[in-house]
Amino acid sequence: MKPADAVGLGLVTVDELYLVDALPIFGESQRARARSRQCGGPAATAMATLARLGVSTRMVSRVGEDADGDFLCNQLAQFGVDVSGIQRGKGASRVAGVFVDAASGDRGFLSTPEDVAPLDAADIHADQFAGAQILHLDDADAAGLAAARLAREAGQRVVFDGTWQSDLLGEFLPLVEAAIVSDFFARHWMPQAPPEEILRALLAAGADVAVLTRGASGAVAATASQSLIEVPAFAVDVVDTTGAGDAFHGGYIYGMLQNWPLAQTLRFAAAAGALNCRALGGQIGLPDLATVQEFLEKNPTQM
Repeated sequence: MKPADAVGLGLVTVDELYLVDALPIFGESQRARARSRQCGGPAATAMATLARLGVSTRMVSRVGEDADGDFLCNQLAQFGVDVSGIQRGKGASRVAGVFVDAASGDRGFLSTPEDVAPLDAADIHADQFAGAQILHLDDADAAGLAAARLAREAGQRVVFDGTWQSDLLGEFLPLVEAAIVSDFFARHWMPQAPPEEILRALLAAGADVAVLTRGASGAVAATASQSLIEVPAFAVDVVDTTGAGDAFHGGYIYGMLQNWPLAQTLRFAAAAGALNCRALGGQIGLPDLATVQEFLEKNPTQM
């Protein structure tokens, strides 16, 4: 495998996107405003974001030995993501139907069941992320836990994209430098808890930095030694919010690689996430470094 500064491990899925004025109704017909077919997945989109920003990246996952699997590998490779870590398994790759509200950019997902076995701890080996500075994980499952342990043993930094709940969080979070969790994760993990309580719980569980992303409400972060840092969402003409959080993670990791202060890293991440909302789909609108820098220069007071 070629050296990569950042390696992602997690889900890779085909997103079939439809921009609609309303959800379809049984027994009726409706015309979508636009349609797009793209690669998706939290860690996969974060790696695509970093590749667009000029960082060498690799994706570790498993997809089917089918045409959809070919499509996913080709799409990531076109961004410059090293796909040598993507294993191919017998069966169908995961496909998701994504219905995007044309008025707000909000979306809903309808996933088809894949029959390709997900990666397990036995599938994880240190050479998959050898030489990387950062390992980005989108699930605290058995494979993610095994990868986090190997990464920490190698002195690598671990970033967690918290979307789904896991019984392994107690073992997993002490291995994590930055835990970036979504509002969806927080509502299921600690219902009714305010942001500060959620962040403090992540820090108490072992993470060095805790970040809560809240969509249009921006993001809030904390460390053991710093008070809360709030970053509002940037205003852009929103087409689709698919992949906004994933682009935020990619932007955050970019800031980590530059050794920026937390506030600067959060602001850059928020800009990357916002800019990705200007096109249909999670990856086609990913900004390059010059675009993010120009956007930040035009919005100097956003903090």
